[in-house]
Amino acid sequence: MVAARSAAAAPRRRTRASGLGEGPAEGPSRQRRARPGPSSDLVEAFVARGARALARIARRMPRERLVEAVGAETDTDVLFRSLQDAAALGAEIEPDAPDPLTAAFLRGAEMRRALLKAEGGVLSAQRLADHLGITAQGLGKRREKGRVFWLEVGDGYVYPAFQIGADGLLPGVREVLDAFTITDPWTRANFMLTGDARLGGRRPIDVLREGDVASVVQAARAYGEHGA
Repeated sequence: MVAARSAAAAPRRRTRASGLGEGPAEGPSRQRRARPGPSSDLVEAFVARGARALARIARRMPRERLVEAVGAETDTDVLFRSLQDAAALGAEIEPDAPDPLTAAFLRGAEMRRALLKAEGGVLSAQRLADHLGITAQGLGKRREKGRVFWLEVGDGYVYPAFQIGADGLLPGVREVLDAFTITDPWTRANFMLTGDARLGGRRPIDVLREGDVASVVQAARAYGEHGA
C-alpha cells in the first residue's frame, strides 16, 4: 500500500517527444486566446451567402474540374479546388475578368495551407513544450520573444515541425530568428522552406540542417532588408 501511494504521488516526469515532425499536421490542440465566438445568426448568414456564391461558381465550372473538386479528400480541399478555377474567380464579377484581389487572396491562402503540411506539418504547444522540456506557458513566452517559429491559426498557435532537432530546437534557429527584420510569422516560415538565391537556390532549412548557420543568418538578414 505504501509503495502504491508513493508511486501515485510521484510527479509525472516530462519526457522528450519522439518522432516529432514525422506525422501529419496536428489538429486543433493549440494554445488558445480569449476571443468571443460568432453568434449563431452571424454563422447562418455567412453560410447562406457562401452557399449562394458556391452555387454560382459550380454552375460556371467545367465538369471535369467539378468532378475533381468533389473527389477531394476533405471539405476544405473541395472548397479550395473549386475556388482555384479561373472561371470561379470571375463568377461574382464576369467570367472572363477574374478579380485580381480574389486571386491574390487565394494564392496567399494556398501558401498557408502548404506551410501547415510541409516538413512534418505543425505541432501543438504542448507537444513542442514536451520536446523542449518546458511548460506550455514557457513556450508561450518564447513565442512572444520571437525565439521559436510559430503560426497563428484560427484562435490559437501552432509550431512548424521543421525547426525540431534531435534534442530541442534545430541548432541555429534562434540566430536565424534574431536576424529577421520582418515580423510576419508566415513570411518567416515561408522563407525557411523556399529556395533562396543567396544560398545557391537551396532552401534555408536544408542549409541549416547541414550546420551552416552563418549562411542562413546572412540570407535571413538580407531577406528582411530587401523583402525578398
